Amino acid sequence: MQELWNERFSSEEYVYGKEPNIFLKEFFEKNKELFKEPVLMLGDGEGRNGVYLATQGLDVTSLDFAEKGLEKARRLAEEKNVKIKTILSDVNQFEFGENRWGTIVIIYLHLYPEERKNLYKKIKKALVQNGLFFLEAFSKEQLNYNSGGPKDLQLLYDKDELEEFFKNETDELKFEILFSEQKVVILHEGRLHEGEGSVVRFICKKI
Repeated sequence: MQELWNERFSSEEYVYGKEPNIFLKEFFEKNKELFKEPVLMLGDGEGRNGVYLATQGLDVTSLDFAEKGLEKARRLAEEKNVKIKTILSDVNQFEFGENRWGTIVIIYLHLYPEERKNLYKKIKKALVQNGLFFLEAFSKEQLNYNSGGPKDLQLLYDKDELEEFFKNETDELKFEILFSEQKVVILHEGRLHEGEGSVVRFICKKI
């Protein structure tokens, strides 16, 4: 899988474009105060989303397991005259720490169910108080569309799964769900995310 993504990112073209995810940009512009530092971008690929937040003055670390993606992220940051930190790591192996990150962002990072659950547990511990978790990813309904994303149902998201995990009934770490929806959107994010698609959008805050 790592080889596949390095190959995908090896061209000069930014295959998902250089502009940030629309939902991330629009939500940030209306809710800047919710984005605490430092910011950790998981599976940030070629860096379009991490670099965007860096241009807004935030301390950003972009993590990805594809070195070719991170190279392009650093080039994009230089092009935009900002600095980002980069970490070459598989998200499943990365040590998040505890009470370390102000904001953790996932944009189209697709994992298997057990990997997702383990990641959510780490995110809960890793966020500081009032820290933000922000996600947009393809829903299970994306199998009906041809605008990108995995063709394996297990790798696609369900908002009910996210709500269940962060609703706090049995966990001492408390979260407030700020936003949760499944929605059909028009994607225009480079050559590989183009057209109508079904996404899950989920935002919560550690309280």
